[in-house]
Amino acid sequence: MRQFEKIWDWLSNIFLPQSNDTIKVVVLCVVTATTFWFFNALNDNYSTRISYPIKFTFPDSSLVVVNELPKKVSINVSGGGWNLLRKTFWFTITPVEVPLEDPVKQKYILGNSLYTLIADQMTEIQLNYVENDTLRIAIDSIRTATAKISVDSSSISLEENYRLVSSIKKSHDSATFTGPERFIKEVPREVFIELDDDKISSNYSGEVYLPTFGSSLVNRSPVEVQISFEVAKFIQQELMLPFQKVNVPADSNAYIFRDSLARISFEIEEKLAGNYNLDSIQLIVDYEKIGASDSTVKPIIASLPKQLKKRKIKIDSVNFQYIKP
Repeated sequence: MRQFEKIWDWLSNIFLPQSNDTIKVVVLCVVTATTFWFFNALNDNYSTRISYPIKFTFPDSSLVVVNELPKKVSINVSGGGWNLLRKTFWFTITPVEVPLEDPVKQKYILGNSLYTLIADQMTEIQLNYVENDTLRIAIDSIRTATAKISVDSSSISLEENYRLVSSIKKSHDSATFTGPERFIKEVPREVFIELDDDKISSNYSGEVYLPTFGSSLVNRSPVEVQISFEVAKFIQQELMLPFQKVNVPADSNAYIFRDSLARISFEIEEKLAGNYNLDSIQLIVDYEKIGASDSTVKPIIASLPKQLKKRKIKIDSVNFQYIKP
């Protein structure tokens, strides 16, 4: 009797330390009754839903899981309360192994096909049915593809009046991509990489990551490519220059030129502007290029300084009048 009183006082001090004796008695009676009811209820049989672990197995090491495979299925079971409690909370359940014969082609598994596998592993409780209708599977073969690496020059954004003055250099000319076949099939023979930098106004050197074609499972070698090139600022120049006449005919006096100078215009690197000899630019007018009904003729460039030899030069026509003798 004294032992019971000690337990009673101990529970009272824990749950109702500040309450009067009447409230303590009522509450502790409720707690005691609930506890007896709970343990007594565990002796009955019940049906309930539980999550049961599964594990898919396939032997081929050249396969890769594209989307995470289901790790559990929902099942409906019957059994005694104590057994259900142990299966649900107290013990780690060994996953049911689900073998896949052709995992690449097999896109799903019907839930009811797992009934026998799960039922054979169960003890003490009864499997009623598998609640999942379908389990989706995404497994693919591992493939490798090689592609040429090129830079999309149209993606290079330069500051106004700046131009490329060198070739675009790459640290790698090709790359290999390895991963699930469904993504590797999207790898083209030539992969164009783009620069994200905007309004470049100085010599460029940077790294660009190669694409993964929609999946983090695709491995790239290399992962990134080093890109470099040189740029320079260009300015527009205009010059008015004299021209020489060649293949002069006997009636050259009948050709009255209204212009003694010809206008040429071109773009040149700012640092090179003025660093050339104007006398090295020679223009000629060839009488043999003049038609009988012409009133203008475009001079021809006879020589240029090396700074201008690869430049696109615009030459304006000069006007003349032919007065027939």
